[in-house]
Amino acid sequence: MPKRDESHMAAMRQQILTAARTIFEKKGVSASSMSDVAAQAGLSVGTIYVHFKSKDEVLKQLIETAAVDQNPFDQCKGAPELLGLVEAILRKQDNLGAEAQAARTALEVAAIARRNTEVQEIVVRNFDQLRSSLLDAVVRLGSLNAHIDKATALAIGEALMALLVAAQAQMLIGVPTALDAKLKAARLLVTTLHGAPVKAKR
Repeated sequence: MPKRDESHMAAMRQQILTAARTIFEKKGVSASSMSDVAAQAGLSVGTIYVHFKSKDEVLKQLIETAAVDQNPFDQCKGAPELLGLVEAILRKQDNLGAEAQAARTALEVAAIARRNTEVQEIVVRNFDQLRSSLLDAVVRLGSLNAHIDKATALAIGEALMALLVAAQAQMLIGVPTALDAKLKAARLLVTTLHGAPVKAKR
């Protein structure tokens, strides 16, 4: 039997993962099947199983590859960029369209993690990366304000993280996210960090 070309195999796996991400974000993980993934990828179900043993394995790989996107706050060079990013994430959680389904899928993954230790380890690692990215940005920007010490900056960072998590959780269970109140709170926190009013930079 001829040896499979590694680059071709890698390309096929990526094709499957791209299709799975689309399907999971559109329908949710539980409502999606390997047949759905195969149809989206334009491949047979048998081909999918050559590369992945189960839907959980596909999900695990997707979460692992998502880690590269877990540091969005690293690029924040000032308070306007930080506030702009926080506001964008909060508005995304308030959107009832396709983006909201993607967010619901993210929390569905968290629920799956409760029964799958391998998935849980990846979810925890990714969450820690996102939190660290935010806290590092807040401490870095807080150091520019002589009236803010590191402990206060970290407290502001934790409060911003709590706003983001709360908005996502509220959206998932179908209750109002209180977007205006959260935006006001985010602006107050970033203004305190900066030491002056801040206009979000998008």
